[in-house]
Amino acid sequence: MRLRPCPAHSARNVAGQTPRLRESRGFVRSLVLPVALPMAVLLSACGGGAEQNADPNAEAATALHEAQPLNVRDATLVAESSESGTYSELVTVRYSEEVRASTELDKPECMDAANQWGGLEGVRDAPASVAAYEWSGGAVTHMLVRLDEETAAEAVSTEPPESCDEYTATHEDGTTSDYRVRDLEDVPHIGDASRAFTVEVESAGETRHMVSLMYRNGELVGSTSVVGNGGLEDYERMLVEFSEAAVERQRQMLG
Repeated sequence: MRLRPCPAHSARNVAGQTPRLRESRGFVRSLVLPVALPMAVLLSACGGGAEQNADPNAEAATALHEAQPLNVRDATLVAESSESGTYSELVTVRYSEEVRASTELDKPECMDAANQWGGLEGVRDAPASVAAYEWSGGAVTHMLVRLDEETAAEAVSTEPPESCDEYTATHEDGTTSDYRVRDLEDVPHIGDASRAFTVEVESAGETRHMVSLMYRNGELVGSTSVVGNGGLEDYERMLVEFSEAAVERQRQMLG
């Protein structure tokens, strides 16, 4: 998956701007149901010309953004397709919520199943950063949120219902996506606590995989996702290597 560069005058996406969706919208839209994925990296969205509104979390969110890895292996940061700010105001979060609101599931309890932690008290008003990475094997995204330790621990321990190992979504345009979700048991623990899973999505005759890992590092909650149509084994390696590098970068930059 290759990213189309934004025009030279484009700045980093800021919270509250709507991404310009491209031909891959249908498949990417299906991926936001199990977990919030940065739309910028998957849709090559560029920020508009609007000025960013005053954000009480701007300074804290900027510190988180500066603590994102610059590169891991050949995955390199795409600054113009990344964003920071208050969690609930991020383009990533707002677009994901719009997609979920317009989608019907055969198992309603599975809506937002792997991302239920995003609704916890204290998360929506927290400083956050989303970084998008271009990688030869697909795309990597990493979200970082600063919480109090109690909320951070609760976020990582929140798991989807057992019934959500398979389900079907019907989108607003009538198309459907079939999901198969399973835990990744052999992935090593990252940070203070972590959990990892894989999602197989079949949509419009095309099947792709996403692997995702959520971890806690003190008061920080991180979420790494790798998506594309490559080999699952290589995706798992990148998932672990990237998450470990992210934790080390946080220790260097944030103490």
